[in-house]
Amino acid sequence: MKKWWGLLIIAILVMTMVLTACGQSQPTKDTDGTTTGDQQKQDEPKQDESKENAGSQKAELRIFWWGSQDRHDRTIKVIEMFEEKNPDVSIQYEFSGWDGYWEKVAALAAANTLPDVFQQDYQYLAQYAKKGLLEALDPYVERGILDLSDVDESSIVGGKVDGKLYGINLGSNAPCIAYDPALFQQAGVPEPTPDWTWEDYMDAAKKIHEKLGIYADNTFPGGYFHGLKHYIRQHGQKLYSDDGTKLDYSDDKLFEEFFTMELELVKQGALPMPDESLEVKSVEDQFLVTKKAAMAEVHANQIVAMVKAANRPLKLALLPKHKDQVKEGMYVKPSQFFSVAATSKNKDKAVQFVNYFTNDIEANKVLMAERGVPISSKVREALMPLLNDAQKELFNFMEVVISNSSPIDPPDPPGHPEVDKLLKNLEAQMLYGQLTPAEAAIKFREEANKILAKSAQ
Repeated sequence: MKKWWGLLIIAILVMTMVLTACGQSQPTKDTDGTTTGDQQKQDEPKQDESKENAGSQKAELRIFWWGSQDRHDRTIKVIEMFEEKNPDVSIQYEFSGWDGYWEKVAALAAANTLPDVFQQDYQYLAQYAKKGLLEALDPYVERGILDLSDVDESSIVGGKVDGKLYGINLGSNAPCIAYDPALFQQAGVPEPTPDWTWEDYMDAAKKIHEKLGIYADNTFPGGYFHGLKHYIRQHGQKLYSDDGTKLDYSDDKLFEEFFTMELELVKQGALPMPDESLEVKSVEDQFLVTKKAAMAEVHANQIVAMVKAANRPLKLALLPKHKDQVKEGMYVKPSQFFSVAATSKNKDKAVQFVNYFTNDIEANKVLMAERGVPISSKVREALMPLLNDAQKELFNFMEVVISNSSPIDPPDPPGHPEVDKLLKNLEAQMLYGQLTPAEAAIKFREEANKILAKSAQ
């Protein structure tokens, strides 16, 4: 009997210790949000949760995007709004500038740790989709988790690869030129019109530099990649072949003509050398914002952040037309996408966030078209009375683009990132006098075709 009582007492003591330990144990969560060059956040447990929610396990999402400080502030606010409406979801976010973003995403992909939702670009979408890194979103449309009923097909098709939807367009956009009308007036130069030509641009750039002693532009229209693509399209050709295994255009004179114009303006001091642009880390550092230049090569959606940073009126202009063009070089481009990682453990919740970002009117009143003109017709209608001058400029400019554009080319092939680096390096060699445009054209064709053929295997 004593032995039985002894065993009972021991058992009671053991149970007491276990219960005490369980009562003292609290779930821990890493809330360290510091990084080098990036910003991160992990949610603290909310203090006002109900007892029911406090005891339940939340679905955790990671979201990553690039952009200006204005974009970061707006996106963070919408994330907080989504969490309030969905207390069963906890979101960790990280953001950075464009520089370094894709290197970080590539590293995360290699480590099989891509964020649940991350910002994608048209030039990289096919590469990530074909590698199986992105979740096809068509089933979520069919199930009603992603509502595209108020979205025109032209705003959806850009997010498709091989007929499947991998990216949700966050706003209609276009490569273009932002400019300061006051600086144009001071230089005695007419403002750009929808039908201005390359000759008009060259004349304006030279006069602005001569009259004001500043750079005319931060770089040549469209930059080394989008500008060349635009120039080639105006001649009825494409940069890449449809199968992505080689360059499509056949005449190297197009390459030579484009970079010869840029080189002429650089030699005259109307455009900066590449190393001078290294100081530009964000929209706040843009030469147009700081009045070191009268123009800037941008995508249309950037006008909202640029006007805020410059604190003065800025306008948008089309990339120049070719006087003998056979088709419009301009095109309507998805500004960027939200994609869902194929490795996400909470795909329904991830798509639910993308749907909220796309369709919720209150959320879009916070975002206010900073990423581009919203794709939902209901959202656009709701925002129209609320637009400020910069946003009205964006909305109105996109109507001009639609009237002066041709269909967008297929997404860039998997080999594009290497081709892009090659072209950037060749541009620098031309501007520093190490290669002539004619020599660079031959080298670009040879090396780009090798890259594209290898990447397609």
